[in-house]
Amino acid sequence: MMTRADDLAKLPVLDDNGVAIEVGSLWKDHTAVLVFLRHFGCIHCRDHVVHLHARLDGIEKAGAKLTVIGNGSPSFIAGFREQTLWDGAVYTDPTLAVYRAAELKRSVTATLDPRSLFGAARALTNGIRQGRTQGDQWQQGGVLVVAKTGEVRWQHASDRPGDNARAAEIVAAL
Repeated sequence: MMTRADDLAKLPVLDDNGVAIEVGSLWKDHTAVLVFLRHFGCIHCRDHVVHLHARLDGIEKAGAKLTVIGNGSPSFIAGFREQTLWDGAVYTDPTLAVYRAAELKRSVTATLDPRSLFGAARALTNGIRQGRTQGDQWQQGGVLVVAKTGEVRWQHASDRPGDNARAAEIVAAL
C-alpha cells in the first residue's frame, strides 16, 4: 500500500477542455478522495459514482472533496456527467501515468472476471447502463484518500470490474 502520494502529486490530469492541472493540487487545501474509473463508459464505475454522489454529505462533513479521475479523451467527460449526474470535479489521464503511480491494476484477466456480472446486473436494475468503452478497457479502478500533507490515509485497488470501495469505508478512512 502507498504511504505517500508524492510521485502522484506531480503528474498532470486534464479537465474536459484539455487543460492540465497537477494531481497534487487536489489535496492542497483539504483531504481528497480520488475515485479512479476503469473507463468513462464502465457500468460499474458509473454505478459507483452514482452511489458515492448519494453519500457525498458524509465525505464533505469529514472535510474532504471527492474527485473522479478517468482515462481516455477529455471529450468523454461530458457524457459521463450526463449518465451519472455527477457535477463535481472530473479529470482524465489518457496516458494512465496517474493509475500507475496510484498502484492500480491493469489486467485482461481481471477485466474478464465473471464475478463482475453480478454487479452489472445490480447496476442495470438501478437504471445504470453500460456505455461504449471510453478509455483503457483493461484498466481497473480504485480509490485513494490523500491528506493535505500528501499522506495516503486509505487505498482501495479494484481487483476486477465492480470491486468498488464502499462509501462507508471511505468515510471511515476520513
